[in-house]
Parts: sequence; structure tokens; C-alpha cells
Amino acid sequence: MSQHANRLAMPVLGLLLVVAGAAAQSESVVIEERQWMLTSSGDDLPWAEAESYCEDLTLDGFADWRLPTLSELEALHDPTADGGIAEPFELDTCCIWSTTSLADLPADTGGEPGGPPSMYYWGFLFEAGTPYYSLQRFADGRALCVRDIN
Repeated sequence: MSQHANRLAMPVLGLLLVVAGAAAQSESVVIEERQWMLTSSGDDLPWAEAESYCEDLTLDGFADWRLPTLSELEALHDPTADGGIAEPFELDTCCIWSTTSLADLPADTGGEPGGPPSMYYWGFLFEAGTPYYSLQRFADGRALCVRDIN
């Protein structure tokens, strides 16, 4: 029997996800050369804790997880889906942190934040379909970790 005989292949959002063992339950999904957690970290965290959560994560046999960029989060938004994000994702929150800081992507508000822009990070509110930024020390988002697979 081939080493690949016990694999289940299924289409996921236009791509193919191969799960070893037909009964295997994956806790992640592959979309456009990135592997994503299916659920968030579960708790609202300050930005640095969200970043550490992803960096320390071992999931589905991989340990090279990271927080996504703002543009990667925006690409997951589906305004027609419950909660603003399409299946198979299951978010129990509105807000997910990104690695994009206000220094990387200045806000169009015209005002100055209370401190250097590098102290603020962008997140994404899936239900509203809009980005937000917050001071990194506030527990204003959760982690939805991603890894590159190319």
C-alpha cells in the first residue's frame, strides 16, 4: 500500500487541503499558500501577547506560526457570512490583531495618536468589515495565527 493511500483530499475555498488519515481532524485550513488556524486564541489579549501566542503555537505539527498582516486579515472578510468571515473559520469575537503597526500604515484620521505610531497596531473587525487600531498594551483583539507554506 502506498504511503499516500490513507489521505483525504478535499477542496477548501478553491484550494486543496490534504489531511493525513481519513479520520483526521485538522485545526487549520490552507488558503492561497497560507495555513490558518480555524479559531482565534480564545481571549482578548494585548498585542504583544497575541504575537507571542502565535510565535509559541504548535498546531497540526507546525511551530512556525505568526500574526497576519492587516491585508491578510482583510482578504478573509466576507460581508455575506455570519460574523463577517466565511466558513470554515469560527470566530467568537469581532476583533483580530495584525502585525501592521500605525508606523507601517498611518491612519487617515488626520489626528495624532497619543504616543509614537509604533505603539499602535491595526486589527480587523470582521462583523463590521473595517480595520481599527489600538494601543498595543490594551487587550483589544485576539490572535488568529497564520503560517506561510511555500
